Amino acid sequence: MPKFSRRQVVGGAGSALLIGTTGIDRVNAAPNTTSRLQADVCVVGAGFAGLAAAYRLKQAGARVVVLEARNRVGGRSWSVPLKDGGWVDWGGQWVGSSQERFYALIKEMGCETYPSPDFGKMLQRGILDTNEYHRVGDGESYPGSDLVDAASKRLDDLAATIDPQAPWSHPDAARLDSITFAEWLRQNVEHESARKFCATEVGSVPSASPEEISVLQLGWLIKACDGLDELFGDAQKDRLIGGTQLVARRVAEKLAGEIKLDQPVRRIVWTDKGAVVESDSISVAARHVVIAIPPHLAGGIEYEPSLPTNRVQITQRWPQGLVIKVSMVYASPFWRDDGLSGMSLDHMSVMGETADSSNPESHSKAGILTGFVYSDNARKVASMEPDARKQLLLGEIAKRFGPKSLDPVNYHESNWSTSQWTRGCFTGFLTPGATVLFGSAVRDPVGPIHWAGTETSTAWPSFIDGAIRTGERAAEAIRKAG
Repeated sequence: MPKFSRRQVVGGAGSALLIGTTGIDRVNAAPNTTSRLQADVCVVGAGFAGLAAAYRLKQAGARVVVLEARNRVGGRSWSVPLKDGGWVDWGGQWVGSSQERFYALIKEMGCETYPSPDFGKMLQRGILDTNEYHRVGDGESYPGSDLVDAASKRLDDLAATIDPQAPWSHPDAARLDSITFAEWLRQNVEHESARKFCATEVGSVPSASPEEISVLQLGWLIKACDGLDELFGDAQKDRLIGGTQLVARRVAEKLAGEIKLDQPVRRIVWTDKGAVVESDSISVAARHVVIAIPPHLAGGIEYEPSLPTNRVQITQRWPQGLVIKVSMVYASPFWRDDGLSGMSLDHMSVMGETADSSNPESHSKAGILTGFVYSDNARKVASMEPDARKQLLLGEIAKRFGPKSLDPVNYHESNWSTSQWTRGCFTGFLTPGATVLFGSAVRDPVGPIHWAGTETSTAWPSFIDGAIRTGERAAEAIRKAG
């Protein structure tokens, strides 16, 4: 494999409104054939982590082959066009704050951002009186907000003591990793409604129930994303013209000859000198491998010989979060007429959060509300008949934004836990005890195999930016290895 420089590796800087998605992500992808290929690097997964790794390596002169299980690129990013020229993001949709690697890739691919819609006041379910909704503007308080702020500060202060590079090195790591977020809330937040709000809002980041994640793992996630103020503020500052998947597609166009779709990897035979990566119809012999898929899916691949015990064990303790994302498209953003931004936070209802996801008017006149059903609530409604679930969720929206909410032009639910090659969103999280037990196994390479994916990032894990960083990290490690 040719030597290549660090500069080269990291780079320079189904409805009346919906258009069918068949074929839009397959353009320019290499045809699939039964074959044996050779490459310097085989990348498993064509989400943002895999695409970033492959693209930087190709820029640096490496021969790359990308095997993707889906029939499209983008991973947990999926942007669907509207007939009037707009789009809906069924997956990841935001960029902001210090997410510099995503901003850099957006610019490099010739894509554009626009400010996330914010044209009025948000609705906040009451803390002291849960029968109320408060209209809250930027910087404004509401009854009970002091209780929420105090709990958030206590959690932020704890998170600030955790090293995002090595959370297991915290002097109190063993104890913190044995305490669930639920137990921490019981110990630190006396007011029941404030406690429930914090459980819903903060738990939405990993989309985990408070009972299934440790306060060490959650604190690490908060610290790695620059704190709660950034997580629930500037991290959602901007959106992408055309949707986030447009960036992935443009990267894929530069890798058109290297990407193989519909190729789930089944087996990897490896030695310290290289590996053979096998799908159902393609085998790739490569000096290095980058595994850029969710950790629990990476654990489902057959490895010969077996991976080390810690790596095998950690993927068994790395579930994906659970969230149902609901996209509701209306003829116009009618909530703005009432002075509302479309954002709402509701810790007492099934749909815990909404946001205005409308496009700029120059692209589409439609109003798009995005709703999120998190963890325990998602489990409760997942077994309902689709029509009954839709009626329930739209009914909750109508209580916030009025009867016009009941009649969207298009309604779509994205339950990524039922997607075979994802099995959950927004991200994976380690179960209590696993952070301390397995330490650096979350990222340590094994022979020629490198791990990427937003779950392994030390900056902005759970975000697209985190995924990109890990792909570039893997590319740089391979460059150094030669």
